[in-house]
Formats: sequence, C-alpha cells, structure tokens
Amino acid sequence: MPRRRGIQGAEVYGRQAMVRTAGDTLFLSLFTGGWKVVAAGCTPRLDQPYDCLIKGE
Repeated sequence: MPRRRGIQGAEVYGRQAMVRTAGDTLFLSLFTGGWKVVAAGCTPRLDQPYDCLIKGE
C-alpha cells in the first residue's frame, strides 16, 4: 500500500488532473460526484505516456 505523503504539485486540465506526491503520481477525473482517481502508481517515460500500475476502466 502506498505511503501517505504531502502533495508536491497538481496540474488541472479541464476535467482531468495530475497530482504528484513524494512517492507517487496520480491521475484524476472529475465526475458528477467529485474528483476520482483513475490511475495510480504512475511513473514518467521519456516521450511516452506515464506507465501506471493501477488504471481505471
């Protein structure tokens, strides 16, 4: 289970967001009920999309 750590940065693009912590990068989407995590455990890849361990469908 990932450790809880403070948020180091967040970027919002309309209804999508990327949140960086000291130990993880999360992707969120805005739904009717609020923001929900749609991908977690993400690491950047050079000139490619992030590689995420957990992805929503």
